[in-house]
Amino acid sequence: MSRSSAPLRLITIGFSHFCEKARWALDHAGLDYVEADHVPLFHFAATRAAGAKRTVPALVTPRGVLCESTDIVRFADASLPASRKLFPEEPALRAEVEQWVARFDEVVGPAVRRVAYFHMFTDRRGSRDLLTCTGPAWERRLGRLATAPTQALMTRALKLYPAPAARSQARLDDIFDEVARTLEGGRRYLVGDRFTAADLTFAALCGPALMAPQYGYPMPAHALTPAFEEWSARVRAAPAGAFALRLFAEERPPVRAQGRSDMS
Repeated sequence: MSRSSAPLRLITIGFSHFCEKARWALDHAGLDYVEADHVPLFHFAATRAAGAKRTVPALVTPRGVLCESTDIVRFADASLPASRKLFPEEPALRAEVEQWVARFDEVVGPAVRRVAYFHMFTDRRGSRDLLTCTGPAWERRLGRLATAPTQALMTRALKLYPAPAARSQARLDDIFDEVARTLEGGRRYLVGDRFTAADLTFAALCGPALMAPQYGYPMPAHALTPAFEEWSARVRAAPAGAFALRLFAEERPPVRAQGRSDMS
C-alpha cells in the first residue's frame, strides 16, 4: 500500500500548535487522514493505545507510529516531488532548514504555549471553553467537570506564572527579531526562494497567537480574554508575526482530515 492511500490516523489535541504543524504538513502533501482529537489529559489513553508517547501529535501509519511533529513533517514530505519538498534536497539548504525547525521547536513552541495559556487561564469560563473545545462528546462532558483540577495541573506543569511567562515572552521577542532580520531586503521565505519546513514550523507554532482564520482548528471565542487579545494584537503587528500571517494566507491549504471526533 502506498503512503498516499494509507489509512492515516492523526491523534491530536485539536487546538495544539504542534498538532497544527503536523496537520499542515499532511495537508500540504495532499495526504488523506482521520483526525482523532481529544481533550487535554484525556489524550493519554489514545496515545498509549496506539503505542505512542504521552504527547501529541502522534501519527498512526501502516508502518508504525510517529510521535514527533517533525517526524510527521518528514513522513509527509517523502510523498512530494523535489520542487515541493519542505526539506530541500540541496544539502546546504536542507541543513539551514533543519536548524530553523529545531530552534522553533525548542523556543517558539514552548514559549507561545506558556504565554498563551498564561493569558487564557485568567478567565474560568474561557479556560473551560478552551480545554473542552476538542474531543468526543463524552470527553468534553467530563472535561467540563474537571476543568479546575486540569487547569491546576497544567499551571504547575507548564509554570504558568508571571516570571516564567515574562521569560518566555523575552525569548519570543528575540527570535521574532531574528526572523525579521532574516527577511530584510524583501525575502519572502526564511530559506531559499520557496516555502519550506522552516516557514511552516514558524507559522504553525505562532498559530495560537496569530488567530489566523486559516488555522486548522477553530478556537473558542470565550477563551480570548482581553489580556490574550492584547498580546495577540502585538504579535500580529510585529514584522515576524505579519510574515507568519502571510504564510497562513498563502501557503496553508484546506484541511484534508476525513473526520474528527464527535462534537455533539
